[in-house]
Amino acid sequence: MPETPEDRLRRVEELLAKVLARLDQIEAYLAALGVTDETLRSAFRIASAFSVPAAAAIQAAQRVVEAVREIGAVDPISKAVIETLSGCEELSVSEITRRVRMIRGTASRRIIRERLATLVRKGAVVKIEGPKPKYVLKRCLGEAELIE
Repeated sequence: MPETPEDRLRRVEELLAKVLARLDQIEAYLAALGVTDETLRSAFRIASAFSVPAAAAIQAAQRVVEAVREIGAVDPISKAVIETLSGCEELSVSEITRRVRMIRGTASRRIIRERLATLVRKGAVVKIEGPKPKYVLKRCLGEAELIE
């Protein structure tokens, strides 16, 4: 006997109820971990721009939220710079600019250099001197991810 529209609708409603229950479980788990909406938004940008696993993106996003909270309000470009550095890699201005473009769609090397200088002054970013200076998020210093 063929499936009736009512049967299909009932099946869709059952599946939707299961999906909603699973989402509730995920939200409860994230809340227990202290993951906020702000962290999730940042994690989504990081995961989609840099193709990193969700768990790594959430850890990076938590660094972003903590860094922004520590220095106060930042403009969208500075936040994108912090998101770029949240993976705890030492990056050059060129690489930071390339990655900010992945997040924002556009970025000027000059503007990125200006934002980096400001973030260094505010203590959120550390400049590593050398023939080609590199930058790292201050929160990453000492973390195991940097030791390779």
